[in-house]
This record gives sequence, structure tokens and C-alpha cells, in this order.
Amino acid sequence: MTLVIRKLTASAILLLMCVLILPCLASAQRLVKKREPAAAPEASSDAAASPMTLWRARKAVAAGFQSCPMATVDNPSSFKFDFDSFQFSAKIIVPFGHKDYRDQKVELKDLPQFFPQKGFGGLYRVKDEAGKDLPEPFNHLLWYDLETAELFANALNHLRDMTGEQGMALRNLPQAAEAWRALSQKPPVPEEVRGQRLLAETAFKERKLDKALYHYERGLELYPVWPEGRFNAALVAAELHSYGVAVEHMRAYLELVPDAPDAQSARDQVVIWQDKATEAAAQTKNAEQTQSGGKKRR
Repeated sequence: MTLVIRKLTASAILLLMCVLILPCLASAQRLVKKREPAAAPEASSDAAASPMTLWRARKAVAAGFQSCPMATVDNPSSFKFDFDSFQFSAKIIVPFGHKDYRDQKVELKDLPQFFPQKGFGGLYRVKDEAGKDLPEPFNHLLWYDLETAELFANALNHLRDMTGEQGMALRNLPQAAEAWRALSQKPPVPEEVRGQRLLAETAFKERKLDKALYHYERGLELYPVWPEGRFNAALVAAELHSYGVAVEHMRAYLELVPDAPDAQSARDQVVIWQDKATEAAAQTKNAEQTQSGGKKRR
């Protein structure tokens, strides 16, 4: 009699496991997108190995969510960044189902240091310095390759660092711009920034636009009151269809030199780029909805 009860109990446990696990697997099968593993922001290998910049870090965080096989990002434009936080919307697979993060806000200064770590099945995750799980949603993210996990970790670490002293100059641009405009004689750009300008110009001549933008933005982190860098970064970003970044740089240019001979032309470009950014976001959202609708019909 005892043996029969034990057999029934084992069968009941097995049945319960199937009831709990199979829906999770089915959900994962619907949500996981088959794609190439490393969907990091396109960059030349030397630029990718260089120090992170604010703008590259923001792009890498969004790309990290999009390249994670556990996450579905219906609208990439849902990622919105400021100096203290970022906001996103995504559907992420969690144990026994999935979770919708809608307009989820992440406070950057509250995050620990991120470290990539190889985990179960040869997949890579991000952990804290002690190897412990991170808060949601980061504890659910994983990638197929170390490079993508490392880029994601470095990007978040840089954004967190920029909430402190390291990002003070960029954060206080309005005050810095006012002080710079008041100078009767403008100082020359620092030598390190001049080097970044030369690298950017060389990359642009070679049509390596992502690399050119990186070096302009690296120079701007070092010296935010650099009108030429702001203007050129805006034009390159627009060529790369990063219209939001282009608008940000051109607005900063106008803050530095509001009475420049090309100021009205620059303001006109801001209007055009804002429209292009809105149009691109709408097209992406429509494409995702069409694709999602097609999957449901099948």
C-alpha cells in the first residue's frame, strides 16, 4: 500500500512539473527570437576597445536589451536616457512565464558595478562584483557571447559613473556654456581634444562614420564647450540616422554660439531631424506590429 502511494505521489509530482514547466517553455518559444548573437552597436574594432562615451553607452544599453534572446523590444525608441536614469519597455522571459516592463525606470546611481560572467549552458550574464544576481530586470538578461555581455556591462558602468563627478561638466553644460560665451578671448581646445578631432576627421575622410562620431564624442566628454565638435558630431550622427543624438548635439552647438552665422540653418536642421526621428520611430513600431500580427495569424 505504501509503495502504491509513493508511486502515485511521484506521478503526481511529475504531472505537476509538466503543468508548471511546459507553459514556460511554450512562452519562451514564442518570445525568443532567432537571430545572430552579437547585435551590438556597429563600431570599428579599435573604437569598440576604446573608452566608453556617454552616447555610445546609451546606444549599447539599448542594443544589449535588443540582442538578448530572453527579451523582446517592440519599440527601440522606448529607451529614453537622461543623466540620472533611463526608461525602457520590453517583454522579458522570467521563470514560469514572461514579464512586461512598460516605461520601466532605472535609477543609474542605485546600480552596482556590473561584471560579465559565464553561466549555465555557456551563456553569459551580468552580475555584481561578488558574483551575485543583479536587481530586476538585469538578473533575467543573458547573451550568447562574452563581447556583447561585456559591452553591456561597460556601458551601464559608464552611465552610472556619469551620474557623479565624471559627468558634471556635461550635466552643467548650460552654466559652462554661459561662462564660455562670456570670455572675451576663447581658449584653444586642449591638446587631447585636438587629437580626437584629428582622428575624427581622418575617420570621416575614410567614411568610417561610426568611428568619426566616437572621436568627436570622446572629445566632447573631455571638453563639452567645443562648438566645432558639437556641430560636426551632429552632422555625422544624422548621416548615421541617429537623429535624436544629432538634435542633442546641434542644440548644444546653438547654446554655445547662438549668434553664429549658420545659427538659423542649424535650428532648421533640428526641426528636420526631429521630424525624421518621429517618422523613424513610427515606422519601426508599425513594422514590429505587422510582424507580431503575422506570427499570431500563423
